[in-house]
Amino acid sequence: MNEEVFLDLGIGTRLKRMYERLATDAERTYAESGLEFRVRYFPVIYPLSLDDGQTIADLAQKSGLTHSAVSQIVKQLVSLDLVRMKTGMDARSRIILLSTAGKELVSRLRPIWDDLERAVGIMRSECEADILQALEEMEQALDRKSLYQRIEEMGSRKKTRPVEIVPFHVDYADAWYDINREWLETWFEMEDEDLRNLRDPEGQVLAKGGEIYIALLDGKPVGVVALKHHGDGEFEVSKMGVTEQARGHGIGERLLAHAIDRYKARGGRHLFLETNRILTAAISLYEKYRFREAPLRDGSPYARADHHMIYSG
Repeated sequence: MNEEVFLDLGIGTRLKRMYERLATDAERTYAESGLEFRVRYFPVIYPLSLDDGQTIADLAQKSGLTHSAVSQIVKQLVSLDLVRMKTGMDARSRIILLSTAGKELVSRLRPIWDDLERAVGIMRSECEADILQALEEMEQALDRKSLYQRIEEMGSRKKTRPVEIVPFHVDYADAWYDINREWLETWFEMEDEDLRNLRDPEGQVLAKGGEIYIALLDGKPVGVVALKHHGDGEFEVSKMGVTEQARGHGIGERLLAHAIDRYKARGGRHLFLETNRILTAAISLYEKYRFREAPLRDGSPYARADHHMIYSG
């Protein structure tokens, strides 16, 4: 092995290097066994082989991958006819199942997985430290506080990418639609109410006394939020989303804070939002800004809305 020079600073590089070495050998084993199977399919195929019929959210939780990453793998596997999707009981969730071809593939993969598991176990026994335990402890440390948060706390990094929040303009109509579609289609299915608001922001939001704001990063639209007006001082935070590529800059927090500021500036008496319990990160952000859970609203236009929150500031 080359002399290690990266140490703590390059731990991600070293983990990636180990992954690539293991993945290369695993894929060589698959290929020599006559199987067209890629390591990137494993986080979906393996859990389904143990418990067929799971949602994308289930698979994301078990693999530790993002919902978006799992969705992309599932799309590939559907195109290869290795998995199929069916509508869940509530007509909002999609259940992922192995296809006939997928089940046949799994039966051929099982003895190879057994060999791979034994080989990795032997490698672990040759090591003084247990790498699985070490990785578990590192992941727990990241759960407690991300690397980004730890760097921010040091206070020595100069921020060089300012975020600008600007009012809606027709030039941002495509961004308003595309940014919302990205997160909606990642987690749910677009509903009629979504389409009405995304196709006609002027008529559905602005003309009714609401406001829409766009977050610009380096001058490019990367986030959106609407403050819908329901009359008599009642407002709703709606359609807040940030592109996946721009996450990590606190843009969602900036948008939410701006919407609250505008609500206060207009003398609002009631501010609420509707979301879904699966969006745990978003709910944590809302709670940080003093939104509290309340009984579900009657007549919500969204089938996915199973979590109602009211601003208590």
